[in-house]
Amino acid sequence: MASQKYSSQATLLLPRQFPSSGFEVIDPLQMVEEERLPFYNRDDYYPMRIGAVIKDRCQVVAKLGYGTSSTVWLCHDLRDRKYWILKVHVNTLKRNEELEVYRHLAGARTEHPGREYIRQLEDSFKLKALMANTIVFQQTLVASALNQILIGLNFIHEATVIHTDDEIRKPSARKQVGDITMYISRYMLGGAGPLTICDLGQARIGNEHNGKAMPVPYRAPEVILNMKWGNAAWGLLERESLFYIYNYESEELNDALHLAAMTALLGPPPSEFLNRSKDTGKWKGPVLLPEKTLESLANNLAGNDRDQFLDFVRCLLCWLPEERLTAGQAYYHPWLRMTS
Repeated sequence: MASQKYSSQATLLLPRQFPSSGFEVIDPLQMVEEERLPFYNRDDYYPMRIGAVIKDRCQVVAKLGYGTSSTVWLCHDLRDRKYWILKVHVNTLKRNEELEVYRHLAGARTEHPGREYIRQLEDSFKLKALMANTIVFQQTLVASALNQILIGLNFIHEATVIHTDDEIRKPSARKQVGDITMYISRYMLGGAGPLTICDLGQARIGNEHNGKAMPVPYRAPEVILNMKWGNAAWGLLERESLFYIYNYESEELNDALHLAAMTALLGPPPSEFLNRSKDTGKWKGPVLLPEKTLESLANNLAGNDRDQFLDFVRCLLCWLPEERLTAGQAYYHPWLRMTS
């Protein structure tokens, strides 16, 4: 961390001592956390330990989460008495797109109200052991959440970006694999204040792109079919996911099953959409269509609320990207305004 970014204090707090016993010990053969992700490689991840002090001042106090390209940790600043979120990327990252996006957003000269719903980058540095890229963030009801997320996404799109004491009392479950300790992430209920959009690892700067992007279950059809793509809103809030990873062994078979699930929910894609890709021919008939509809997946609402919600969903999930509501337009949909 660059020292000029932090106010100085006369003395550092002493690091806290965390328990060396009293926690659940997990069988080393049981796969947990990031180990269960496809294509996981233990050597790619930084071997963070709870209690470790980073850059001589920030003590790691809890694991908050993980993903295919990073782990996330809560840290206590021993000098400024603040808490920071530390996101530690894998060491195989050739280009840190997320860091570039945060820097791009920081330079966006606009008073857009969505800015407050985007996690603010505080600093970035490299951890020497495995040259892991690390970035630091400050730590600060469906319809209400969507309102905040959509206005935040609207700011991102206009900026041309595509999207602890408990550890002492009850230590996190963990397992030991050689010299590496694998911790179970701790659920932490958010405090007062707005939600923030904070995972921009799959975001891209600019209005139009080619190639694969987005987490696999949330890929829009134009991404799967190697078309040019831009801002894509493609995901829902229901207990059952609309789409997921169908086959871990074959990307091509997974794409076929993914497109079949989309077809079951949305109906056959229009020829105007199919003509935009050279890859559409190979998808004819390799897998069966699943028997499900959007209506069968919307089980948490009833009556007019359910009808309005399904209309909201259909306005976002369209084959043709230009027919989907933008984040700014979706913010004004009657379902959100009715439930606000």
